[in-house]
Amino acid sequence: MGCAGYFLVGATASGKTAVAHYLAQKMGTSVVSVDSMNLYRGMNIGTAKPSKKEQEVVRYEGIDLVAPTGKFSVAKYLDAVRPAFLSESIPIVAGGTGLYVKCLTEGFSLVPPENTPLRSELESCCLSELQKKVKELSPQQYEILTVDDQQNPRRLIRMIEKAKGGTDFSKQRTWNQKSKSVLVGLHVERSVLHQRIAKRVEQMYENGLLEEARELLKIPLSSTALQAIGYAEAFGVLNNELTLDEAKERTIIRTRQLAKRQITWFKNQLKVEWIDTADFSTQEELANAVLQAWEKAGPSTVVFDAGR
Repeated sequence: MGCAGYFLVGATASGKTAVAHYLAQKMGTSVVSVDSMNLYRGMNIGTAKPSKKEQEVVRYEGIDLVAPTGKFSVAKYLDAVRPAFLSESIPIVAGGTGLYVKCLTEGFSLVPPENTPLRSELESCCLSELQKKVKELSPQQYEILTVDDQQNPRRLIRMIEKAKGGTDFSKQRTWNQKSKSVLVGLHVERSVLHQRIAKRVEQMYENGLLEEARELLKIPLSSTALQAIGYAEAFGVLNNELTLDEAKERTIIRTRQLAKRQITWFKNQLKVEWIDTADFSTQEELANAVLQAWEKAGPSTVVFDAGR
């Protein structure tokens, strides 16, 4: 079944959410989040999730879909957001999780099915065992990982699953040549983006990240929630493993690394028309430029595979 959406992508802290929210009000439509961390209920401050007030003004889909104690898959995400594309108005799709964007624009078939027995086996391994397995299966890929990713069990497990499944996303076609989808992306100069990231981290703590993290520690969190950027560091503060300044600095570093990976993904995997945010002095001007790009290219095709 084919549907459509207006896509706005880019790195974390590039201003996607604010522009999407503004345009959703102007166009009278909803926003579909393509952020894999916005899925989790109760993880609001550290994920920069739209506020309750913003959600009262604009309808958001793809957020608060699962408790932070549970697992969630791309397939479940697609099932959850499908109704948003069946409404009378074409939704705005905004976020930085490239795999979700690619599945929406090219179909879910590009994602290998989850190997449950393998996942269970890997989750029982310690960090050093996972590192050893990745070095054996994908030595070159392991070497280019950031130090942070080399210490991230979730990231290592994903690499092992891909290697054993015969899937190498880095060697896949950059984008579907048959698709007429052209996505719009926000480009922010690197130094400016780093400033925004640092400011966001400060605001997270000012807005109560530690209090939110303290409540989360009362429940058995999934490995994804425990390793989430911002939360892992906040947990470290609460467990007296990190000082507040150390937590902030680590969060800034990890967020910068995430932004770099997101930019690389979008440039290599999808066809994106980039809009330089430095060319506009106000959010309204930037939003209008995005709207003009959408009007020129038309909405992007959204693909839900047959049988799903």
